[in-house]
Amino acid sequence: MKMVLPIDGYRSTSEFMAAMQGSKGDSYWLMKPAEHWHGGIHFYENFAGNAIFKPGNHGLKCMTDGHVVAWRLNDEYQTAPFGKKAPKFSSTFVLIKSTCTPDKDKPDNALDFYTLWMQIAPLSEYGITDTPTATVSASALKIRQDNTFSGWMRNGITEGINIPHNSQHYYEAPQDSHTTLPRGSVVEIKQEATFLLNGKAAPFIFIKVMSVPEGAKTGLSVGESGWISGLDKFVRRQENILPAWMQKAREHGVFNQVVTTSGNEIAVQAGETIGHLSLDESPYSGPQYFCHLEVFSQDPRMKDFLANKAGVTVGAAELHTLADKPRWQHRERDNSFVVAGVGGDPSPSTAERYTQESECQKLEVDGKTWYYIPGEHAWMSETDVERANQFDLEKRGFIPLEQEDAPQSIFKTPKEGWLRNVFGRLEELARAETRDMYSLSYTEKYQRLLKQIDSNQDGVIDAGELWRFLHNSQPHIQYQVQRLVVKHHSEWLKDGMSALWQAALDEQAKKYPSMALFNRDFINKLVWMKDVPEIRSGEALWHMHPLVFLDAIKVAGYDFSSRESTIRAIVEESKKQGFTLNTQIAYILATVKRETGDTFKPVREGDWIGHTSTDEYRRTHYRYYPYYGRGFVQITWDYNYRAYSEKLGIDLIADPDKALDPDNALFILIDGFKNGVFTGKKLTDYVNSTNTDFFHARRCINGLDHAEQIKSFAVDFLSKLDAGEWQ
Repeated sequence: MKMVLPIDGYRSTSEFMAAMQGSKGDSYWLMKPAEHWHGGIHFYENFAGNAIFKPGNHGLKCMTDGHVVAWRLNDEYQTAPFGKKAPKFSSTFVLIKSTCTPDKDKPDNALDFYTLWMQIAPLSEYGITDTPTATVSASALKIRQDNTFSGWMRNGITEGINIPHNSQHYYEAPQDSHTTLPRGSVVEIKQEATFLLNGKAAPFIFIKVMSVPEGAKTGLSVGESGWISGLDKFVRRQENILPAWMQKAREHGVFNQVVTTSGNEIAVQAGETIGHLSLDESPYSGPQYFCHLEVFSQDPRMKDFLANKAGVTVGAAELHTLADKPRWQHRERDNSFVVAGVGGDPSPSTAERYTQESECQKLEVDGKTWYYIPGEHAWMSETDVERANQFDLEKRGFIPLEQEDAPQSIFKTPKEGWLRNVFGRLEELARAETRDMYSLSYTEKYQRLLKQIDSNQDGVIDAGELWRFLHNSQPHIQYQVQRLVVKHHSEWLKDGMSALWQAALDEQAKKYPSMALFNRDFINKLVWMKDVPEIRSGEALWHMHPLVFLDAIKVAGYDFSSRESTIRAIVEESKKQGFTLNTQIAYILATVKRETGDTFKPVREGDWIGHTSTDEYRRTHYRYYPYYGRGFVQITWDYNYRAYSEKLGIDLIADPDKALDPDNALFILIDGFKNGVFTGKKLTDYVNSTNTDFFHARRCINGLDHAEQIKSFAVDFLSKLDAGEWQ
């Protein structure tokens, strides 16, 4: 199962989580400071500023493949009364169902789960209207004006009509005004037409300027009109602004109500934009952009899945080490191991750890295996190391906890049994951490809290203190808390009039009546679960940390380790993106064979077998440097790198070498053929169910360069595909 981080700019989940510390959002996992249960995490603008809807921002990314189960799309921000004010907030959500099947040969070991994106931006945040608009994506786009000579055909060329040579003059492109529109300008499309530019048909749009970036030089002011190129590489049309699911929700035409779907009507893919942060005008704090992210499951196979009852062995393994075990140093001079310590005293391991096996050096000495554990800065014997396969999730620290009883009041969270079990585990971890007095003091505090939870049945437990110690900043405590899998009833079921909230709101109303009224209305507008029949809302649901759990169950993508495995990856991705004909797949394979010199490895422009160009050579010879060709087919120019930054959810502008990553290069290869990104020509224009033109299909990439050779490659690949190879 593929997994993509929900926000751009991070190379790994561990880097993402480290950056998130101190942003408040992750400290909402399982329990909020206000002392009640909370099944997800929050992203705030101070951490996820590039997920606010603005030009150039990539938004929130769908984390896994799946399909939309339900949504609620606000047309405008919602409000709730607070005195004389009406603070704004969003109740927009989308619920996505996904399935993880670690081993295709063991389909019964799959797990169904849901990803909830809650309080994301409403439709109004995107400025969508029924008037077609576009945003200039070129750095400076040429402005043209109507030709003034008699007989000029302002409506352009009619499709299917051949223009006599002696009449082509009347269909010339509008005249160049020698001025430009800057990138980021938003325009209203008044007319679309095709004209002849240098003898070839080209699309143009007549526009009225709606906005121009502040301080930018422009040839048209707001309200003025002119012609600009209609090519997609120069302008981004309105329909590309909304996330795909939201486009369909808008077309559905139901707003501010829960809508459910049947079957796989709206499929989503890992990496596509799912939405943006919404504005929240909380009455008790300043306005800010944020969203809620939650992952839960109602799959009865959860416990077996965590315990890996099926014995799945695929994926990357981890090494589990405990505290107070011998640490060793390796002596290279005689290839032996001696106990690590200071002044002759042994220095045992300091904490319980889980370390990726790939990060640990391994040595075999005298029939015994040793592992270097980076976190301990020492070697440990295999007898003190437990190896866990990727899907041995319980061995990797994922602990299932169950709170089957439905909460009767939001105030009861501190006394729930699952929380007592959590603190028992955290006290054990704190006691095992032996490095310093700081750890010892935390151990005593965990023990005190446990005693209070056990004995103070009718007193008040300091929920704030519980929350602080649940989110202890020590790494081994954080590691465990992020791997708790808790079965608990959802907060998205009961409205503000229910007993769950009533006691808290009544108590609040005694001192802050306006706040209580606001909160009741706010809660009423957020709940949704009772309106989604697929969710068994009367039952407790398994809640998992959205990032840490999905990162743990993701499996490596395609295998690019050999020529054959790369060909299989291309075949599979081609089918995934909609190329179902062997003729189409054969031509894609033929193109890669030519473009990569039959290596089937992503290449840089200027390199070929036996020759490597220097960066200085590329800088002086390629006018689009640093956006020269990279990949299985070589994308060039900044606008293509920017387009695929948005599609892939990565920053190819800041780091264009990411186009050489095989997974990225593969997506670009297939998507480019599918959508005509490279030259405006799509593969289906030449190779489809009624036509197989392997020669002219080269126009999808580079004119007719090497067209005959690639045609012969395609014929060869087609015969092998038809014979069942790589299927």
